[in-house]
Formats: sequence, structure tokens, C-alpha cells
Amino acid sequence: MSNKKILMAKIHIAKKDLHLDDDTYRDVLWRVTGKRSCKDMTIAQLQDVAKDMEASGFKPKAAPKHGKKPSVVGKREPLMGKIHAMLTDMGLHWNYAHGMADSMFKIKRLQWLNDSQLYKLTQALSVHQKREARKAASNERKKAEPERK
Repeated sequence: MSNKKILMAKIHIAKKDLHLDDDTYRDVLWRVTGKRSCKDMTIAQLQDVAKDMEASGFKPKAAPKHGKKPSVVGKREPLMGKIHAMLTDMGLHWNYAHGMADSMFKIKRLQWLNDSQLYKLTQALSVHQKREARKAASNERKKAEPERK
């Protein structure tokens, strides 16, 4: 997607978040750039509109930290949901799970795994999650010990 399209999308999201009706929105565009439509603006003008909307209270949301969830259908969706929850809990990107699929089964993408492989990957992630939780708990205990002395 081009920078212009990204900025236009951001402006339209801001319009929705700020609850601007169409007339008010077009008035903002006119006040900032002298144009009433984003498609007629340059990238610099679109950036000016975005800055104006941020000054009016729009807070852009950060891009997802964990990547895009692979799309699957049917009975595989609950397993993907579980994988998503585990990755989010551990602060890991979807690429981590794709890497696990590659190292475990020599298959590059999660959505290409069969049901049995997907289940095994979920179990491996669960083991990793429990190991990380034990490690974190152990570190917390070590931090707390000197305080008791």
C-alpha cells in the first residue's frame, strides 16, 4: 500500500474515532489544506491533516506486536486461537510459531500443517509457556530473597 493510501486510511480512522460527521470532516480538510477531499491532496497535505486530527484528540493505535494471525477455517480455528493466546501471553510474534513449524515438521507456515501437526505444535508451545512461567517465578523468588534478610 502506498504512503498516500496509508495516510488516507489513517485520516478516515481518525474521522471515525473523533465522531466527525461528513460536513465537519470536510470543513477540517478545507481549513487545513484548502481541499475538501483526501484524494486531491499531496502526501504533505495528508500529513498536515493527520497532525491536526491528532492535535484534536485522535490517538493512533500501534501496529499489532504479534503479527497477523494466519487464516484457517473450521475445526482448526480453535487451535489457532489457542496458539494466538499463548504467543500473546509470552510476547512472541507469529513468526516464532512459523519457525517452530519449520523446525518440527519442515513446513514453513502454520496454515499448511495438518490437524495432527498443528495439535503437536500447540503442545510444544504449551511446554515452552510453562517453562517460561517457571523461569519467571524462579527469578521473582530470587529477587525477593535478599529482601527477607
